[in-house]
Amino acid sequence: NRHDTDAETTTANMKKKFPRHVFLGVAVLWWTSCSYVQGHAMSTGKPHMLRLFEDLFVNSSYTPYVRPVRNYTTPTDVTVDLAMAHIIDMDEKNQVLTADVWLRLNWTDEFLTWNASEYGGIDTITVKAEKIWRPDFFLYHNVNHEFDGWLEDVVMVHDTGLVEWKAPAVTMSACLVDVSDFPFDKQQCPLQFGSWNQNGRQVNYVNASEKGDLTSLVRNVEWEVPEMEVRRNVIHYGGVPYPDVTFTIHMTRRSTFYVLNMFLPCALLSFVVAATFYLPPDCGEKISFGVAVLLSLAVFQLLVADSVPRSENIPAIGRYIIVSLALMSLSLVATAFVITLGDSVQDSRPVPEWARRLFLKYASRGLLMGDQSRHSWESREYRHCQPPTVRLTDMNGMANGNGTYAGRDSHGVRLPNLSPKFKHENPALQKQLDYIKHLKCTVQEILAHMKHVDMVHSIHNEWKILAKVVDRIFLVIYLIASVTTVVVTVLW
Repeated sequence: NRHDTDAETTTANMKKKFPRHVFLGVAVLWWTSCSYVQGHAMSTGKPHMLRLFEDLFVNSSYTPYVRPVRNYTTPTDVTVDLAMAHIIDMDEKNQVLTADVWLRLNWTDEFLTWNASEYGGIDTITVKAEKIWRPDFFLYHNVNHEFDGWLEDVVMVHDTGLVEWKAPAVTMSACLVDVSDFPFDKQQCPLQFGSWNQNGRQVNYVNASEKGDLTSLVRNVEWEVPEMEVRRNVIHYGGVPYPDVTFTIHMTRRSTFYVLNMFLPCALLSFVVAATFYLPPDCGEKISFGVAVLLSLAVFQLLVADSVPRSENIPAIGRYIIVSLALMSLSLVATAFVITLGDSVQDSRPVPEWARRLFLKYASRGLLMGDQSRHSWESREYRHCQPPTVRLTDMNGMANGNGTYAGRDSHGVRLPNLSPKFKHENPALQKQLDYIKHLKCTVQEILAHMKHVDMVHSIHNEWKILAKVVDRIFLVIYLIASVTTVVVTVLW
């Protein structure tokens, strides 16, 4: 009994020494520690990736609407890179470039860092892009209303907070097209990326390299991309910087298709006109042949105009067609002049001496036509016979024994001459002699006319030779002008 009494006394003394609320606190702490140990034991059974995902996006109250910097005055550096995959289309008329590109963006998220050793050595995770903060990334001069700069894709996050975003995109951007050298033109189309609302004090865009990536570029049948330059620009609006990264695509047109289907037919038509200068000057088809070729080139020019991009600058092939039309028109004028020159007998006047010496002698030799001035035609006048009123007393000759005379006229023709006595006694013979005199004058007149016709024909031939030489000179001038036009169009 003594021992029971001592125990009760000790218990009573402890209750007096320790209040009841102290016992309650100790009980709560014991229960909490037990719960923590049990929860830790359960959590250690989850996969490391799931624990890391919960710690980053669930337990940490991470939000994609807050820029991930601990010091708000520090800008977020975003590195921009781009790989050109394919030139889909280049609409010269609407000045729109459609391209398939691969965008690559890198930035640091200070709220997405962890110790890889605590999560089974995981140093990189892949999450949906919509779950993290993303910069206000936009393509300037965008004409595709369906493109907002981002695709609902995934991003890669490293344990250091580095975020890598890689995704393909089809861009449609405005591109100022200069067709002055079409189809030998070179175009420069910029793709300008930057922020639309956030300035450089919040998001700072920088380029990853000085040259764009063209290693995966698919060959285009019309355009060749030799290089893609990258440049960072900073534009100030109201004293606030707005940086952007511009990728300038240098494109060179493959001109083989246009040369074979546009340029070469025009050149052939222009050289076909040179055949008109080989036709004889008196050929009636010279003008009609030149007009037919001229109309053909004019119709072909209308077809080319539908294929050439509209621009205030005249393309190279357009300039060539215009010059060819002008040369063809001048060739028709030269052909008309040559035809007129060949038919201009000039009232039976021969070619002037200076023209004969300049064209028929020197120019013809230079054109490998030989000396055409060897034949010189002089002007002649035919003589008309007077009426047959020849007096027998005017005849020369010596009287024969039978009363006749034997003599020669002024042309050396031996004619019988009668004495005055014999003439008086034989009037019929005198009449026959008058007829003979008249016949003689008629023959002489016909001979003079034939000589005149022959002279006119010879002079006409001389004018034709002059026209042929002049025509050959126009041919050389036309060929030189045509070749010069082709060379200037191709090389300039």
